Order: sequence, then structure tokens, then C-alpha cells
Amino acid sequence: MYAYRRTRMVGSNYTTNISIIIPVYNEERRIMECLERSLNYCRKRRWDFEIIVAEDGSTDGTVRVVKYFHSIDSRIKLISFKERLGKGSAIRSAALVANKEYIGYMDVDLSADISEFDRLMEFMENSDLVVGSRILRGNLAPVHRPLYRSFFSYVYSKFFRTLFRLEIYDPQCGFKLFRKDIIPVLFKEIKTTGFAFDSELVVKAFSLGLRVKEIPIIWDHHVASKISVLRHMREMERDLLSIWYEAHMLWLQNGRVYPQKEGSVKARLLFSILSVSKKPRSEAPAQSFIHEEHISVDK
Repeated sequence: MYAYRRTRMVGSNYTTNISIIIPVYNEERRIMECLERSLNYCRKRRWDFEIIVAEDGSTDGTVRVVKYFHSIDSRIKLISFKERLGKGSAIRSAALVANKEYIGYMDVDLSADISEFDRLMEFMENSDLVVGSRILRGNLAPVHRPLYRSFFSYVYSKFFRTLFRLEIYDPQCGFKLFRKDIIPVLFKEIKTTGFAFDSELVVKAFSLGLRVKEIPIIWDHHVASKISVLRHMREMERDLLSIWYEAHMLWLQNGRVYPQKEGSVKARLLFSILSVSKKPRSEAPAQSFIHEEHISVDK
């Protein structure tokens, strides 16, 4: 049993107070198993919880399945977009309406089981954001994945650490836990709506001076994973360079950036190259993510 601080009283016992976000797109086949497992675990642990399914414009029966579970337990909630906005937008929207003390998100395929939040929660007393890691292993067994996925994960990790000089090895892991009070200011800074959303969260957290901790988690690779590494690699590379470019511009303007930021010769050269084609991305208005014309919220 982990010795993290529990802050809400239920009867005579302390309990974990947590919102769990599950982003989904066309997950009719997997969402049932995920919600059954998540609901059973939260009940067993007697958490004060809510499970928010952030549904990103699905065209299958995902919404129908989630509404069925909501009828069984109202602590399962649905945020449903009428059109697809991207994983980052879905998580951002759910995080802004979550109301528990701790807010985390996980993948629907249960590659990291919901029980891993116990492992992350152990470090929350001295952290604002805890990042699960498939690369750091500590005393955990190695993660077994296809060679090509391990290779691309290593390349992305190295690319991220080279660009930002931040010692976070797995910024893209879709298993993270936050303090609720940092959500408004942190998520306001995020512009990425796609898969590099995870990496920008980490960069912005350091820029805001937040306490970030990366810890190993148990990860079970699923062959049926819907993520196409080759298809998304270019998108993530493009977004990562945009994040770095904007941070460098802020640094040049004496703006607030992560403390490891430096103006090396290599950085100046890269900035000059990127300046030929890149322009700073515009910040999406907060209301564009939670608006009656685009989103319905079942609570």
C-alpha cells in the first residue's frame, strides 16, 4: 500500500480524491472493458472519484456505451465533441471541467492499468505533475514492445531531451497526474491539439516553475494499439519543433521559459533555419474547447 497523503474524509477514513480522464475516438470495442475495469477498481479502493470520457467526434457506438455506463454509475461522465478536434483538445476540455483534487489521464487500451495511479499518487505530495515512464524502469521489468516502436520511442526521447535539455525520458507517455490547482494556468498555455500535446505539457510545466517528477510504471504493450507510429511521427516532430521555436522566441524576448533554455550556437542556427518557414501558432481561445455548438457534456 502506498503512503501518499489522502485529503478527504469518508466516514472515519481518508480517501483519494481523483478525476480520471480517458480520451477516446471510435473506441466502441475497447471502452467497455476499460470502464468496467476502472469503475471496479475505483469502487474497490473506495476513492472519491469521477471518470470523464473525453470523446473526440466518434462515428461508431462509443457514446452509446459510455451513456450506458453513466446510467449505472453517474460518476462516469461524458464530454462529447460533434467534430474531431484532436487528443490534446479532448483532454484539455475534460481537465478544465474536472472537479477533484487530483486529475489524471490514461489510455483506453489499459496499457497502463488504472492501478498505476496509486504509484503516481505516492509522489504527489512533493510534485505538481507526475509523468509515467515506459523508458525509466527502476526496479520494474522491461517493457516489451515491437522493435520498431522501441526504436522510435528512443529516437523521440533523445530528440526531446536534445531540443529542450530537460531530463524527462518519456514525455509522450499517456499516463500523467496533476494537482487540480495548476490545471487552469498550465492548460491555458497549451496550443498543441494532437499527439505532441503530452510533450508540450511537460515543457510548459517546467516553464511555469512547476515540480515535475518522472517515475517508471508498469506498461503492457497492446498489439491492437491504434497509434500508427510512422503516420504520427512526422506530425509530432513538426509540433515539437514548433514548441521549441516558440520557446526560443520567448527566450529572446526575455519571456518565461524553462530554466534549462540556452542560446547556444546550435540553438541559434536551428532558430535561423526554422524562421524561414515557421510562424508562432496562435493560442486557441479557451471557449473554443467548451462551447455548446461543438460539445455536449453529460453529467
